[in-house]
Amino acid sequence: MVRARGHGAGGQPRPDGGHRMRRPAFRVVLLAALLVLAGGPVAGCGIQETAVIEAGSPAVADLLPPREGRVLLFFFSPANELLPVPRTVDSPWPNGVAGSVGPDDSSARPDESHRRDGVGGSPPVSGEMSESRPPIAAVTALLAGPDKAERRAGFRSAPSLPRAASVADRIVTRGRTVDVELRLRVTRLTAPARDQLVCTAAYAAHAQGAVSVSLVGQEGRLAPAECPVRPVPVPAR
Repeated sequence: MVRARGHGAGGQPRPDGGHRMRRPAFRVVLLAALLVLAGGPVAGCGIQETAVIEAGSPAVADLLPPREGRVLLFFFSPANELLPVPRTVDSPWPNGVAGSVGPDDSSARPDESHRRDGVGGSPPVSGEMSESRPPIAAVTALLAGPDKAERRAGFRSAPSLPRAASVADRIVTRGRTVDVELRLRVTRLTAPARDQLVCTAAYAAHAQGAVSVSLVGQEGRLAPAECPVRPVPVPAR
């Protein structure tokens, strides 16, 4: 289960005042949206294949975790909560870089100049490392922005996160450390934009997001960070 801590796009905790009466209705809408984005209800998928995403309490949806063809992209909800959104991605291109995944973003694919070692680095260090698409696929998809269905559901990126899939250069994994190399000045990214990148890369590299992620840009690198959205054990049914 992945619990969103409820920080808004401005990086500050959301005040409860003025929102309590609207939360039940919002949860119903968000539940429907997430289930549609996930491809329909996932009841009967099995306990080990189920992750529960919570926006406060109670849980709003049961979603499959990252696996073959599926990644979790982190966008901000209409309530300014950083939430994982499931997305099915295209197969990696022959040059080793996955294509942009949004059905309406076919023009946002990275250029063909990427090297075959675009995901680079050391092999996974444990059985918990993700077996989904390479992390570069998830980060490229995130930078392409929400697709039409996600935008209709109200999901969005932080304003300082550029909507350009070509910004993603490559990702290097070294044990429990992931370097996300980007063609931009990472120091200009706000904290919410950094969280989107860190969380998307972390959960693409590790099933529980248990890695440290460094954002590397044209002017240097940022200190390693962990995703603020942490998994919570799913209770037996």
